[in-house]
Amino acid sequence: MNGRVVSFTWGRGLGHVSRQIAVHRELRGLGRDSLLLTERPQRLIEDYGFAQTVLPTDADSLVGEPLHGTGPAVDHGLARAMVAWVLRPDDVVLHDVTVQRELYDQAARLGCPQFLVHRFQRNRPDPPHWVSRHTPAIGTIYLLGEPGPEETVHGVRVLGVPHVVRPLLDDRSPWPEETRALRVAVVAGGGGHDDAPGFLTAALHGIRAFTRGRPAGVDVLVLTGPHFDGAVLVPPGLPGPVRVRPYLGPSYDVYRHADAAITHAGYNTVQELVRSGVPVVAVPGVRDFDDQRVHLKAADSPNVVVADAEEHAIARALAEALNGPSGTRARPAATPTRQADGAARIAHDLVAATSRASGAGAP
Repeated sequence: MNGRVVSFTWGRGLGHVSRQIAVHRELRGLGRDSLLLTERPQRLIEDYGFAQTVLPTDADSLVGEPLHGTGPAVDHGLARAMVAWVLRPDDVVLHDVTVQRELYDQAARLGCPQFLVHRFQRNRPDPPHWVSRHTPAIGTIYLLGEPGPEETVHGVRVLGVPHVVRPLLDDRSPWPEETRALRVAVVAGGGGHDDAPGFLTAALHGIRAFTRGRPAGVDVLVLTGPHFDGAVLVPPGLPGPVRVRPYLGPSYDVYRHADAAITHAGYNTVQELVRSGVPVVAVPGVRDFDDQRVHLKAADSPNVVVADAEEHAIARALAEALNGPSGTRARPAATPTRQADGAARIAHDLVAATSRASGAGAP
């Protein structure tokens, strides 16, 4: 049994998409086909070569405690028909934090094995209890960042796994080779979340305050996120170019080629930054159920300085992160060792679990 793996990616940000890509790449290497259902078209999915189907969704599309104010009402009958059309009885369903209602219900009707990837959420202090109450057809929860033995809680199989990091396809630099100025990456969270304009404005003003009176110039790369629909206001007086991009594909390694980064502190961003070793100013955003400061505390990384979204706080944090008044700290001589990745652990466990259930041998 091939056991195609089907997942839904909540498209208001890039976190779900990045994690699902990481896991599905591992599944592809184990011989499993993939289908990603999405809330909106995702260039990132396309760049990694996965098929995607866009479902009509709104706040009521999510099981349990749905997000609010995420869009107008939609025809859920259409979503049900689309899921019924694409989902097969021998499929396996892997949810990421959010559980899409039509996908879950159809998978339960067909008897498809269902799994859930979970990371910290304020509204789910007890994930097994949440699953047993809202989505009892889900048999396994993968707890990100909590490696540990398998156990059964509230009748749900729980397995702690390392964090998940999406691998890049290449390590190209987004900066010109001739750049000698301080390379600063400013990266908004959530692929262009509602608080991105305020964050970007504060970050650029913070860079200007940091560089005031310093001889070295800066070369700033601003990544707004593909869903950003605001304006980036560049303050006068920045000693160097500011390039604004909505999206850079997975062939570019922004963090490893930067001298410093200023970014929101979402789950995926924190994991990528910790592994890059780049000096970071993290400006935690405010989310419905997420807690960016929890991600930072859990990472406990010496290269990250936390600051509020205010220009002088960001300027001070940038000076501290760069470790010196000149703001020209050399990059580490060696790339930090990458931690074991949870994507491979999830993929291997899912394949083994579904192979045992079907009586088939491991691929």
